[in-house]
Amino acid sequence: MKPIKLPVLSSVAICSFLLSTVQAAEYTLTEKDVEPLYFDFVYEPEEIKVSRRSNYIKDEVVLLYSTDNMSKVKNITQKYNLKPENSTILSSIKTGMLIAKTNGQDPLDLSISISKKEKSVNAETNNIFKTASASYKNAYSMYETGVSFVHKTTKGKGVTICMVDTPIDIFHPSLSDAHIETKDLFKVDANNKEALLHGTSIAGVLVSQNPYIGIAPKAKLYSIGAFKAEKNHPSVLKGSSADVAKAIDICIQHDVDIINLSFTGGKDAIVEKVVRKAVSKGIVVVAAAGNGGNWGSTIYPALIPGVIGATAIDENKKLFNMADKGRFIDYSAPGVNILTIAPDGKYKLATGTSISSAHVSGIAALLLSQKGNSNLQSVLTQTAVDLGKPGRDEEFGEGLINASKALTIFKAQKTNISN
Repeated sequence: MKPIKLPVLSSVAICSFLLSTVQAAEYTLTEKDVEPLYFDFVYEPEEIKVSRRSNYIKDEVVLLYSTDNMSKVKNITQKYNLKPENSTILSSIKTGMLIAKTNGQDPLDLSISISKKEKSVNAETNNIFKTASASYKNAYSMYETGVSFVHKTTKGKGVTICMVDTPIDIFHPSLSDAHIETKDLFKVDANNKEALLHGTSIAGVLVSQNPYIGIAPKAKLYSIGAFKAEKNHPSVLKGSSADVAKAIDICIQHDVDIINLSFTGGKDAIVEKVVRKAVSKGIVVVAAAGNGGNWGSTIYPALIPGVIGATAIDENKKLFNMADKGRFIDYSAPGVNILTIAPDGKYKLATGTSISSAHVSGIAALLLSQKGNSNLQSVLTQTAVDLGKPGRDEEFGEGLINASKALTIFKAQKTNISN
């Protein structure tokens, strides 16, 4: 897929702490143009609960198999009366993935039965991810992390971020002149703007050309649409575990530097396997902490070893009141009432750990653009501003991520190496 280049349009200037009417070269942005929203992707855990779970596509099962066993899969589909729909090879983990219709059989019972009886395949339900929403009013600056200072040195050029999300509105003026490639796993309904909302807002935080929105505006963004609207319910967005795994595998195959996963959920075998593969290849993987408001949560993919879990704080450095808490939290970042973009040239005040995840991914891109820095997490931990209880905790992790302090250390290290 070739990069999509758009005509250069004027940037919109926004006051850092208070949204007021601001004149731009070609248009005016006022308070009424900026709508509040809150969002994050969630899905139910995979394990069977006392009450039977139902967080999967009702007539589908996913068969996972070694590429050496491809010939046996056809026999298994016939044996269990399955109708193959589509298949793909997850090249990064050398695993075949076949989605098959169950012909009326319950996918949960069927997947358990196949996994027990067949050694050549592993069967899984095709789990569902969903979105949730609420809204807030006030705005505050994203520059708590020193991004404005870092922009004097770097804006992320030479780094590639892959985001697995909804499709995006590539024609938003704030994305003009951004270096973006898109790949959607399904046909996109361009008229359903709600289906583009989450991804567009995350893309805005990552690479918007507006200096008050984009964290890494010179980084390359590879956007993979893996979440789509439910039929007859345009505001209900879902993504299956098979689609998420496929999207992450594509990220890995494109040799990206960072993968942003602004969604949360329970443990899922195939998603975890591809995420672990990304981490093992040295890709920085950042995931949202979740908006359930629970203590001691086990949120995936943030809980997977090596993944950076990002939680959200507000303008007063207070934890977002609906953020999940647990040992998977690594860093805090702005994620409450953050100005970003929305489809049809609109702007939003977005809240949620989805936003803080994108903020951390953007900062990682800024720092990785300084060549020769292989100790990113060590420096982030060393420079984080401690919040809450002294030391690392389950609310704020290591504390507020600090791009400017981290950059100072990187520069000093680079000087020492050159000397």
